[in-house]
Amino acid sequence: MKHVAIIAADFVPSSMPPALRARFFSSHLREFGWEPTVITTDPKYYEWAIDRANEQLLPPNLRVLRTNAVSARFTRGIGFGDLGIRSLWHHWKALSELHHSNPIDALFIPVPPFVPMILGRLAHWRYGIPYVIDYIDPWRSDYMRPLPKGQRPSKWRLAEAMAQTLEPIAIRRASHIVGVSQGTTDLVIANYPYLSRANTTEIPYGAPTYDFEYLLTHSRDNLIFDKNDGLIHLSYTGALISPMYTTLRALFSAFREGLLRSPDVFYKVRLHFVGTTYASNQPDLYQALPLANDFDIANFVTEQPKRVSYLDANQILLDSHGLLMIGSDAAHYTASKVFPYILSRKPVLALFHAQSSVIRILEETQSGRFVSFSMENTLSDQIEAIYQELLTLISYPTHWHPPTRWEVFEQYTARAMAERLAKVLDQVVAHE
Repeated sequence: MKHVAIIAADFVPSSMPPALRARFFSSHLREFGWEPTVITTDPKYYEWAIDRANEQLLPPNLRVLRTNAVSARFTRGIGFGDLGIRSLWHHWKALSELHHSNPIDALFIPVPPFVPMILGRLAHWRYGIPYVIDYIDPWRSDYMRPLPKGQRPSKWRLAEAMAQTLEPIAIRRASHIVGVSQGTTDLVIANYPYLSRANTTEIPYGAPTYDFEYLLTHSRDNLIFDKNDGLIHLSYTGALISPMYTTLRALFSAFREGLLRSPDVFYKVRLHFVGTTYASNQPDLYQALPLANDFDIANFVTEQPKRVSYLDANQILLDSHGLLMIGSDAAHYTASKVFPYILSRKPVLALFHAQSSVIRILEETQSGRFVSFSMENTLSDQIEAIYQELLTLISYPTHWHPPTRWEVFEQYTARAMAERLAKVLDQVVAHE
């Protein structure tokens, strides 16, 4: 069996997206001929909350090497706290020791954090190990540049300089580029003329089927709402960013229409937005509520900006009457949350760009309803359609489940995505 080392500064028991992605892959790679070893950081160095129950989701035979890191209390004093930087030397040392004791056939590096991608170049130079970089988000981006000065992070210029310096070095010798969507890898390709789509593979997050099986026998307290209070609870879990505000405004406009036209139904509805920021220590950084105030519907909206743990978020899905998916105005935007939403077996309403993979997945699997939009068919023209879909969503009986085509859904499971990655790794090794 071939050996792949996964560099994941953030890993279980963390609930952050990079930790989940590394877990999904490492849990299934053995089935496809690859023995994974995860090189990660001791959770005591994380600056965000952890959930020890996440460890119950790991396969018992997975090898996980947990290293030290430089304390954030020290590095914050000199201007940075990035875990990927703080753990860089320790991960290089662990990687070198691992290779000497159990030779590594390939290296897999999910990013962010971004700086660890440089370990791929070092491993290739020192040991000849081929490496694959996996983009959850692009590193080099023009997103911040047009924003007003007050909306840019204080160190964005430094971050941009690091990206422009280090990413080209790491990318140059990468054997392959993987990304959560083709749109993500296309953004990487755009910065490097020597890359093409032939050098990249789209591998979405995948659906963690076991996680929901676990929750059915290990239910958690829902601190957001009481599912037995007689109200109709519609939930959204995940970050809300500025490119989603147009979609959110359309939803709130349609909801206000419902209050006017169908008050007997809509007055029983509560909209919940949970974990709407990436911040772990700013509980009042509201994203949805200010917009709800603009539409005079704040009494029907609750928001918890602070992220909740992965299992808590999925419990909220299971306890909801229906689920809302808020899309970005970017055509390439895909949302990994589509898979947990489908696995919850709850009615789903998605508002997404017509070219988003979310629309295709919902159509193929028949697992949810949607209103799609484009430049020619904007959201402002579809308030009536959204209102009608909301009315349908809240009219479903409490225990109604979508007629999901599970045989079609199989191609989107975490296991299927691990198989895609295994094929990429096979290809990389074969060409070395």
